[in-house]
Amino acid sequence: MSNDLGIDRSGNGNNWTVNNMTYSDQMLDTPTNNFATFNAIDATNSTFSEGNLKFAHSSIPAFARSTMSMKSGKWYYEIIGTTQYGMHGVTTFESGMPTHWLGNDPSGWAYNYTDQHIRNSPTDYAYGDTYTTGDIIGIALDVDTPSITFYKNGVSQGTFTTNFPANKEWFFASGGDWSGASWIANFGQDSSFAGTKTAQGNQDSNGIGDFYYTPPSGFLALCTANLPNVAVKPSQHFNTVLYSGTGSVQTISGVGFQADFTWIKSRSNADTHTAFDILRQYGLLYPNTTAVEGNTGGGWLRSWASDGFDVDVAGPINTNNQTYVAWNWKANGSGSANTNGSITSTVSANVDAGFSIVSYTGTGSNATVGHGLSVAPEMIIIKRRNDIENWIVGHEGIVLGSGRLQLDTTVASSTGNADAYWNTTAPSATLVSLGDHDAVNGSSDTYIIYAFHSVDGYSKVGSYVGNGDTDGTFIYTGFRPRYFVIKRTDSADDWNCYDSIRSSTGNPMNETIYLNGYNGEAFNDTGHDLDFLSSGVKLRTTNGQENASGGTYIYIAFAEIPFKYSNAK
Repeated sequence: MSNDLGIDRSGNGNNWTVNNMTYSDQMLDTPTNNFATFNAIDATNSTFSEGNLKFAHSSIPAFARSTMSMKSGKWYYEIIGTTQYGMHGVTTFESGMPTHWLGNDPSGWAYNYTDQHIRNSPTDYAYGDTYTTGDIIGIALDVDTPSITFYKNGVSQGTFTTNFPANKEWFFASGGDWSGASWIANFGQDSSFAGTKTAQGNQDSNGIGDFYYTPPSGFLALCTANLPNVAVKPSQHFNTVLYSGTGSVQTISGVGFQADFTWIKSRSNADTHTAFDILRQYGLLYPNTTAVEGNTGGGWLRSWASDGFDVDVAGPINTNNQTYVAWNWKANGSGSANTNGSITSTVSANVDAGFSIVSYTGTGSNATVGHGLSVAPEMIIIKRRNDIENWIVGHEGIVLGSGRLQLDTTVASSTGNADAYWNTTAPSATLVSLGDHDAVNGSSDTYIIYAFHSVDGYSKVGSYVGNGDTDGTFIYTGFRPRYFVIKRTDSADDWNCYDSIRSSTGNPMNETIYLNGYNGEAFNDTGHDLDFLSSGVKLRTTNGQENASGGTYIYIAFAEIPFKYSNAK
């Protein structure tokens, strides 16, 4: 590598003169393959150098995790201490960094430098040898087994499986509670550890990377080339389009597919939200109100087409000179009967994309309804169609089967009467459980459900805790978002909606629309700043609606580009 630095490989001889750089400053990253580093934008009490591979305490406790996550497969990385102290391992902490060191929380598993144990609070497990300055610690994570093996200078310290949890999204992580401690990581881009060692050039089982020690058989470098291919292309299942009203019949194009669920809102004027779906044909619902379903007979949204939809002269979706946003989801056409539950439902389910539309008639007593997806929904929205009622929301961030929110109001989450709404039962891989409350299951009443679960590289349903700082919480989604909705759950606050299509300047994103309100788009509202990044969302505000210190929040996001293919923004 030392002879390559600054060399023009085109044959044109446009070589660079190397100045104040050495061979160890040259990484293996390319435009088509990037290796993980430490994530500097969500670490705590840390300073970074060497391309975010060197991590040092600025104060204590300190904590940092990898920029990429692991949900399946076998992965390996190495780290060396430039001081004696260290705790290295993995974490499942997704959004908002802990205010302590790795392992001092149930979400982290850390190999401690001094007292021969793996720490996973509140338990310490006897494990391995001590290590010190200059020792290289290798970490091999098998997500599927699941298990973790630590190596000291290439020697296995044993495979650890005790109480190691399955079905988690993992990050490599390091951290500690020692002032002045620092470490240098190698995720496969530099086995010299910034020139502190002689590079060894060992590769993973795919022939990728530069490791000091050969990774165990089958274990891979954490880099974009090794990430699994994305099964769902975002633009084929969700898209946002903007248009201007004319007051005359017009075709809105650019969706890219025939939508089965379309949600429209005036950006320029205070007006109601409107929602249409394929199971109700042109029945009209108002997500920001309790109103009953209207039947426009095709008079507002006239029809869906292969690349968009037609709007009529009337109603709040085509007023002359108003500007509009339409959010569009693909389900699976006109739907079919689902007999999995005690109530036979009609379901249009996009199984690959984790979205379904469910229509049913209530019984007035505890019941179940089939949702048509292959895994349990993480967010469900229910509306009583034939009578005045709130939109009821269940979400994994407020404990499905227990908590609930209202889409049309600002109210905080509630766990009261969980039996009446959810029969105190979380959704399963096939069913949504219902109580006997009129909002979800009144006798002979008609209902619609919109059900969602996370899909790698396409959608993410999750939660986080705010930190009350303009250097705010980072929310890892695994993709660059196109659409992002936040709701605070521990106080009465709005449902804030952001999307990259409406943003006029890119980051920071601050053109908010309240899903529960009538107002038009808040343009350049700096009190709601956040960034859409290649792998998630970074909050840049102290506003309580998005980032109060200790505030609890839920979100749902849909992708513009999966992280595997995403460039930084």
